Amino acid sequence: MSLFLITLRALAPLFLLILLGYGLKRARLLHAAHVPVLNGLVVNVTLPALIVRGLATTPRLPHGAMQLPLALLGAQAVTMALAWLLGRAGRFSSPVRGALLVVGVFGNTAFLGYPMTLALHPDQFPAGILLDQFGMTVVLYLGAPLIGAHFGTAGGAGRDARATTLRFLRSPVFLGLAAGAAARLIPWPPAWLGALWVRDVGQVVGQCLTYLGQGTTPVVLLALGAALRPGAGRRFVRPLLLAAALKLVVCPLAMWGLCRALGLHGGLLAEGLLMAAMPTAVMASVLSAEHDLEGDFAVSVAFSSTVLSALSVPLALSVLR
Repeated sequence: MSLFLITLRALAPLFLLILLGYGLKRARLLHAAHVPVLNGLVVNVTLPALIVRGLATTPRLPHGAMQLPLALLGAQAVTMALAWLLGRAGRFSSPVRGALLVVGVFGNTAFLGYPMTLALHPDQFPAGILLDQFGMTVVLYLGAPLIGAHFGTAGGAGRDARATTLRFLRSPVFLGLAAGAAARLIPWPPAWLGALWVRDVGQVVGQCLTYLGQGTTPVVLLALGAALRPGAGRRFVRPLLLAAALKLVVCPLAMWGLCRALGLHGGLLAEGLLMAAMPTAVMASVLSAEHDLEGDFAVSVAFSSTVLSALSVPLALSVLR
């Protein structure tokens, strides 16, 4: 069986959960008001537990893993530069151009990238966490208010950037990252770790984190499906197609070139390509609307790129090797 079909089969259950979430919304069993609750459960509880467990129990970070966030930053810079040039050449409105710089660049490396990593190559999950947090999330939270200040509202970039940065640093996801890294990297005294009560407490806490982390994939994908709005992009056909091409084609191509230049191969290259090929992040569309960019366009890109990624991700992973 070809790598494309193997990858497609591994990812099919994830996209089926997204379709189930959308179907539950259509059947009025899930409503728009439920989506923030489900997302809040993931962001504040299950995802931090998954991160802590993943980092604390990994034998070691794969060699070269620290280079992956740098490669993703470079790929996103290339994609953003191209988005700026093409958005200007296309004479799109300022809010659409600004949203293009956000939703055409930043991918769903957490909500969709984590489940896909666990499905395809779980041994690279710690590298995936580094990619998501330092290659995408920090830059998105810092960049969205600055882009919004230039293309949307006229001022307040510094205040908004500080506020969003502080919000990220105080978030349970970042605190989970810090806790997992501390548990893994701090040289705890062997005598203390050997104490019976420490082992017992560690087993109980570890199992609790496992149970919580296992809830991340179904909950987040159902919420993603329930949040999809198919009709939002009818007014934005040209910029929508451009944004999808940038996110699903240009970004993984740039990531492949940079990973090759850095000498990354095997599992690390596959993980880097997977994360770079992710569709538009839901949070990218949220921040676009929050900072007075074209919100309906941003939502339409999130929907369209997610649907298209069912084929583009397996294709990218099978072609770019």
